[in-house]
Amino acid sequence: MKAVIVSRFGPPEVLQFREMRAPVLREGMVRVEVRAVGLNFADIMGRLGVYPGIPNPPFIPGIEFSGEILETAEEVHMFKPGDRVMGFTPQGAYAPQVCVSAQHIRKMPPRMTYEEGAAFSVTYMSAWHGMKTLGQVRPGETLLLHAAAGGVGTAALQLAKHWKVRVIATASTPVKLTVAKDLGAAHVVNYVEEDLRKRVREITGGRGVDLVMDSVGGSVFRKSWKLLAPMGRYVLYGFASVTGARTLEKLRMLREVVQTPLIWPPNMVSKNVSLMGFNMYFLTDKSNYLHTVADELIKLYAKKVVRPVIGRTFSFEDVVAAHRWLQGRKSVGKVVMSVP
Repeated sequence: MKAVIVSRFGPPEVLQFREMRAPVLREGMVRVEVRAVGLNFADIMGRLGVYPGIPNPPFIPGIEFSGEILETAEEVHMFKPGDRVMGFTPQGAYAPQVCVSAQHIRKMPPRMTYEEGAAFSVTYMSAWHGMKTLGQVRPGETLLLHAAAGGVGTAALQLAKHWKVRVIATASTPVKLTVAKDLGAAHVVNYVEEDLRKRVREITGGRGVDLVMDSVGGSVFRKSWKLLAPMGRYVLYGFASVTGARTLEKLRMLREVVQTPLIWPPNMVSKNVSLMGFNMYFLTDKSNYLHTVADELIKLYAKKVVRPVIGRTFSFEDVVAAHRWLQGRKSVGKVVMSVP
């Protein structure tokens, strides 16, 4: 099969097509014909060689996909050939076929497109896990949501609206701010042109926010950490600030690390605030929990409460352009690749 590989760590151009053997179907697995792939910032970090647990090149990247089951292992009874499914895998989704644990997929709702399926699993479960499971967000609370126009950001906005949470959304361009506003953000802040701390304090009357969802890190973390209200929760799930348009910029990374404040635990105690982090990549062994979250999200999709915002769909052959687009922070919503 003709798959995309990371030939070496580096810029988007290290992604190459290569003839690879079809994956081996092992115990507890299903073989899926991939129809669409959801791009995640983890794909960028993996290609750059700075993602935890990433294998050495060459390897097939990609963690989020949708498609049709071709074959199941003998002991798998909950799925059958022909089922339309969506799910995630440690790596290997940038290929016509992927073999994945049956624990890591769910059946797609009847009217969900393959593009939506590829934009659903990791994206919406990340938003749910950060806001609900870790953040314990409640109706009437105020959420400061960074990168609000991205894949997880747009998912978080939809869930926040459903949960009656007031959102202060940040983004870097007027177009992205408009997207956030249209999805229900009560307030929007351009963190490039405006003083983030000043604006949030004005909006909250000096009180601060109950929850921060931050996938940017670095200087954004430094500015946002002090905006937590008493009993506030800070959820960190990414470090998008350390990448440039093509590579991992070492000077930028150093600057962002320097601008990340040291956390002094006694201050957290006296201020009654908490800091949490997560990476869905390392939650794959929590199958029962992930099934529960996925099933709840599928119910919300059926009720039209949530709908993946797909900003752009690339063809499989344009994988290099897709990575350039995502890493250049041009994307609104989810970036998806269709697989022929």
